Amino acid sequence: MFLTWFAYSKITQARREAAYQRTVAPFQHDLPIGETRATVENYLESRKVEYHWVRFGGDEADSYEIQIGTEPGGLFCKEWRVYVVLEFNAADKLKNIRIAKLGTCL
Repeated sequence: MFLTWFAYSKITQARREAAYQRTVAPFQHDLPIGETRATVENYLESRKVEYHWVRFGGDEADSYEIQIGTEPGGLFCKEWRVYVVLEFNAADKLKNIRIAKLGTCL
């Protein structure tokens, strides 16, 4: 029984990861690294993409988060939120596009 559940959870997670990669691909294709923040904002707004400004820890640069999904929690964790993160450097140039998962565990 445990092996069946384990195999099922691995297959389900692999499908979610593939879906996340399909979602982030247009951002990576359309927004080259080094693009200005204004150009990125215009891109997002022209496509009516809802995004939120964030700053992580002691980082001097900002990032934009676009929620693309959620993942179920577990015995010790709440539900995880999945984001496309557009990271900028201190000169307001796009430096990275990545997927991030944020959640809380005991």
